[in-house]
Amino acid sequence: MPPYGQFLDAIAPKVSLGYTTIRIFRASELGPQQVGYSITPTGQSLIGENDGDWLKSWLVIGYEDCCGDPIFIDTSQEEFPVYTAIHGEGPWEANRIADTLVGFAHALSTIANVAKGREYPVALENNPLNQHEKEATLAAIQQHNPSADLSFWQNLLS
Repeated sequence: MPPYGQFLDAIAPKVSLGYTTIRIFRASELGPQQVGYSITPTGQSLIGENDGDWLKSWLVIGYEDCCGDPIFIDTSQEEFPVYTAIHGEGPWEANRIADTLVGFAHALSTIANVAKGREYPVALENNPLNQHEKEATLAAIQQHNPSADLSFWQNLLS
C-alpha cells in the first residue's frame, strides 16, 4: 500500500453539511477513480506537462458532490498537499485546500464536528451555523493548514 493509503483509509469516507457532501475514497478504490482525470475510460493517458494539464503526480482521492469537483493529492510532495479544481471548465487550475493529507483529515474532522445535526439541507436550515461557529471552524482548519486557500472551506460553510 502506498504511504498515503493508510491516511486515506483512516479518514471518514463521507462528511456532509447541508447541501454538500465530501466523499473520500478508500485506498483500494483509487484506480478506477482516476478515469476522466489522468486516464480516459479506454485507458489512454490524459496527463500533460503544460499549464492547465492534469499532472502525473496528481491522484484523485475524492470529490465534493455539489459540483462534482475532484479532491486530489500531489504525490510528488512528501506530505501530500491536497487540492481541488473546477471540473469541466477547461484547463485544470489547482486550488490548495490543505497543506498536507494530515491537515486535510483535521479539516474534515472539524467540518464533521460542526455538521452534527446539520447533515441535510432541512437540518441546516433549522439549525444554521452562526458567524462565530463559521469563524471558529475556519480558524481550526487554518491552524493545521496555514498555507491553504480557505475559500473552499468558506464556501462549504456558507
